[in-house]
Amino acid sequence: QGYHLIDSSLVLPQVRADIETQCGKIAKGQASMEEVISKAIKLFGEKFDYFVKSIDKMDVLFGASFSKLEEIGKPFTRCGLTRRYLSYIPGPPVRLYNKYTETVYPLPLGGDVKQWTGRHCPVEGCNFELCLYAVGAPPRTFPLCPRCFNDPDYALDMEEIPSDPVDKEDEGKERKIQ
Repeated sequence: QGYHLIDSSLVLPQVRADIETQCGKIAKGQASMEEVISKAIKLFGEKFDYFVKSIDKMDVLFGASFSKLEEIGKPFTRCGLTRRYLSYIPGPPVRLYNKYTETVYPLPLGGDVKQWTGRHCPVEGCNFELCLYAVGAPPRTFPLCPRCFNDPDYALDMEEIPSDPVDKEDEGKERKIQ
């Protein structure tokens, strides 16, 4: 719809048909390849310039079809930086959004993310409220920090992870899967 509003020839097959006709003339020796390429580049350059100048017509259609991130979502978990609630955007892709800082935190795919209020990330300086991530059948649930999931600088070091026998067994199983 937006392309039709700006320049219908971008959607309709006429431009391609004209170029194919010109290619046929090259094959028959009625036109030179350089001349046809030069005309095509000039044509598409003009179409691009016109499209850029008319893009505001497309913006009107986008505004009618899409919502701003700050207008959708429900309060889900607290941001460790602003202490404001992050909005849960069901997606796809599933993500959390801080409308005050306009930061988006993508969440893992293929599972369910649930609220886990009151629990904070144990990584020093992070302070984000944790979520629960459930995956698999039967479902297995893990704590999830939105910041640590998206920022490797805040991830736990392997030395910080407790090394009890159950954890070692789980780690062995996970490595077999990988």
